[in-house]
Amino acid sequence: MRNFGHDCLPMTSPSDRERRQHERYPQALEVHARTLLSDQTASAPLKEFDGRIHNLSNGGVCILSQYPLQAATFLCCDLPVVDAPISVPTLMQVRWTAKHGNKSASYNISGLQFVV
Repeated sequence: MRNFGHDCLPMTSPSDRERRQHERYPQALEVHARTLLSDQTASAPLKEFDGRIHNLSNGGVCILSQYPLQAATFLCCDLPVVDAPISVPTLMQVRWTAKHGNKSASYNISGLQFVV
């Protein structure tokens, strides 16, 4: 797995924290994801990629990846279970994506919301 670093959270202002519905918990878990077909992604090729969960909440996850994700895209993510050799398949939707870092080897940081 690539080194995604630990300083990827965007700075949050008090208004950002007030807008959040769920408290975030820092994590450093690897995740495998694949895009699913939808109206928004019908013309885009299906992609599989690996990323790293940066934080987790009851509403979703924040991940780092090298693959830019389009808002509203549906993903099937295999979320790892800590201290167990299994992962849980989860349907998620991309809510936002931003570039992290200003170098050519920078990563994308994305907020994913649990769908079910």
